[in-house]
Amino acid sequence: MTERSAAELQDEARLIEAAKRDRKAFGALYDRYFDQIYSYCYYHSGRREEAEDLASETFQRALEGLDNFEWRGIPYSAWLYKVASNLMSKRRRRPPWIELPDPIAGSGENDPERLWLRREQGDELHKAVRTLPLDQREAVLLKFEGRLKNKEIGVIMSRSEGAVKLLLFRAVHGLRRRLREQETRR
Repeated sequence: MTERSAAELQDEARLIEAAKRDRKAFGALYDRYFDQIYSYCYYHSGRREEAEDLASETFQRALEGLDNFEWRGIPYSAWLYKVASNLMSKRRRRPPWIELPDPIAGSGENDPERLWLRREQGDELHKAVRTLPLDQREAVLLKFEGRLKNKEIGVIMSRSEGAVKLLLFRAVHGLRRRLREQETRR
């Protein structure tokens, strides 16, 4: 969903107004955007628990700040990404996250081999994305995970649309180079 139609934006504006009147209506916005925000947080942190905490806190702040939100014709997700980005910046100034091994990892409904294959397929790209400079990484994740337009990314990152295009160009070029280098080492 890279571009939103005027009707979709109007529908979103109605959801926001409904949520301002009745906090229970915020659930529709939560359901619509939680997966995107969680995914964004996960790709930045690389840790499930931290991503869950960040996404949770993002929506808590969104709910608390709903009365101050002004509709400007830009998708609500752009504002949510900005909130999540600010939270991640704040956490970067804290001591690093400590992840303990899960003693029951591998148990459950999913076949361990399938889980391993699925994880292995995306690991190289995810590792390469994590090596990008912070601003490039954020632009890439907003563009390809968040499926936002360059203009929307510019609003979130406080940059011009042209600056976002340049960040994305440099990031994609750097990712291609890193992945080719990894491939030749094998």
